[in-house]
Amino acid sequence: MCVAMDQVGLEVERSHHEVGSPGQAEINYKFSTLTNAADDLLKFKYVIKNTADEWGKSVTFMPKPVFGDNGSGMHCHQSLWLGGEPLFYDERGYANLSDIARWYIGGLIEHSSAVLAFTNPTVNSYKRLVPGYEAPVNMVYSQGNRSAGIRIPITGANPKAKRLEFRAPDPSCNPYFAFSAQLMAGLDGIRNRIEPPAPIDKDLYELPAEEAKDIKKAPLTLRKRWPRLRQTTTSCSKAAYSPRILFRRGSITSAPMSLNRSR
Repeated sequence: MCVAMDQVGLEVERSHHEVGSPGQAEINYKFSTLTNAADDLLKFKYVIKNTADEWGKSVTFMPKPVFGDNGSGMHCHQSLWLGGEPLFYDERGYANLSDIARWYIGGLIEHSSAVLAFTNPTVNSYKRLVPGYEAPVNMVYSQGNRSAGIRIPITGANPKAKRLEFRAPDPSCNPYFAFSAQLMAGLDGIRNRIEPPAPIDKDLYELPAEEAKDIKKAPLTLRKRWPRLRQTTTSCSKAAYSPRILFRRGSITSAPMSLNRSR
């Protein structure tokens, strides 16, 4: 698979077995700008599925293909640049984050329920987003903490490497919608200087109930997430999505919800 990816121009950085059942794997390839990254994701899926087929195997990108086992996420690393200069680094900030990065995180957390309409669009998406199985259900940020919904990778003092990782998205999404939804939420956070909750540098999976009760959680069902999309009308989201797109997103989402209720 990695050889085939290289042949089509996807620069593989690393690959390894993941913590799920024996067939779960992770392949990381080089980052790119938003639209190019979405193009690369579709190319990646095409290559992986067809390479597996050549060997008589099948691949699934379902968020939760196996009950009682870890699901498959699509963690999105992101940073903002202007004129060739990174905007997320400041050595004086928590985890070396700039004000812009912190406000961007604030926007992602504030609008996370609506963003998940695009990053986690299927009924199966919410089979993954349940407590346990290392699922990113806690919408807080933290440095190097994989139990947080937003993780700040430890990258040292290199401004160009400073980024955040939004861990909720899954590979059932349309990447063009999913990536732009995250960007719009982050830009709204910058525009309105939305402060995120204080970072929590603890294992969130082990927090006592009293400490955990005030932490914002990802919606546990598709139904709980959809109303937040309708309520979220930031100027950024209006610029990114026409009313027709939002209507169609709702129509497509409502169908699987109805089918799921009838089963």
